[in-house]
Amino acid sequence: MKVKVSFLGLLRDKVGAPSLEVELPEGATFRELLDRLAPELEDKLGDWAWEREARRFAPRIMVSRSKVVGGYEDDTVLGDGEEILVFPPLAGG
Repeated sequence: MKVKVSFLGLLRDKVGAPSLEVELPEGATFRELLDRLAPELEDKLGDWAWEREARRFAPRIMVSRSKVVGGYEDDTVLGDGEEILVFPPLAGG
């Protein structure tokens, strides 16, 4: 199955692509996605965005799955064609 991971803002620039398509086995979890992304991201994203040892996005990074921010755990099963949106903290005012 394929999962698309899209990056916004500064993250897009750091990753060097607007999105990555990741091939995963059927029934793969969010943890498996993060483990698959780790080699691609750990040298491109700083500590502010990627926790190298934990192999996950840093707490300040927002992650949206199927248009809902958060709501996933390491053991959350992903579906074919899902899109994960990753974006830096937002500010405004």
